[in-house]
Amino acid sequence: DLQSDAIYKSDLEWLRGIGWIPSESPIVKRVKFAQDLISEIKYRTKPETLEFTPVTDRVDYVTAKQVHEMLSDIKYREAWNDQKMKYTLNETPLLKTAQNASKLIDNKLYKKGWENIKATSYILPVDAIPISHAKHGDSIQSELKYKAEYVKQRGHYVGVPTMKDDPKLMWFKHVGLMQNEREYQKLYQKYKSKITIPGDMFAIHAAKEGQLLASNLDYRHYLHQWTCHPDQNDCIQARKAY
Repeated sequence: DLQSDAIYKSDLEWLRGIGWIPSESPIVKRVKFAQDLISEIKYRTKPETLEFTPVTDRVDYVTAKQVHEMLSDIKYREAWNDQKMKYTLNETPLLKTAQNASKLIDNKLYKKGWENIKATSYILPVDAIPISHAKHGDSIQSELKYKAEYVKQRGHYVGVPTMKDDPKLMWFKHVGLMQNEREYQKLYQKYKSKITIPGDMFAIHAAKEGQLLASNLDYRHYLHQWTCHPDQNDCIQARKAY
């Protein structure tokens, strides 16, 4: 029996299928208790859960109320808001000074005299100097007056029979030709394809000399044309050698 495995596990077999909740085990309870001990929330009691009745005449409360009233903008302006609608203006020197300064800077009072003159009209004679001067200046600056004589003479030219006899017209023609771009380039367009280069130009001579220096034919030019006699000793020896 001691060595039998079936008898050894018989106590376990009857426990199979039986439900068991570990939350009530001693280990879990011990852990929960330890968690309650180290919990910061449970360690500190909430103030709102405690019954508390403040004392209204404490020194710190009274001081806080006084400081709040001193810093309050509404309390600061309360007396002024009560008195500002109950003010009676008296005749003082400062008031007189302010009224006079207001009249000096008032634009309406500044233009009052001019507005009265405009309302009663101002009579200016026709032959007044400013009007005559303005008319004369207008006629001088008028373009119609400036061109009136030219318009009258236009189409009624009386002079020489032909244009060539009038030096002014010929001058105008000459100026027109000078300002004409086509006439300005006429000679250039005519001779631009007819280039004539003289043969004795310095640049051509220099180019020829440079070509002779660079030419391979002139570089290998023999200086002399030797003529040997057939019965010379060196010619006889050369024949025997080759």
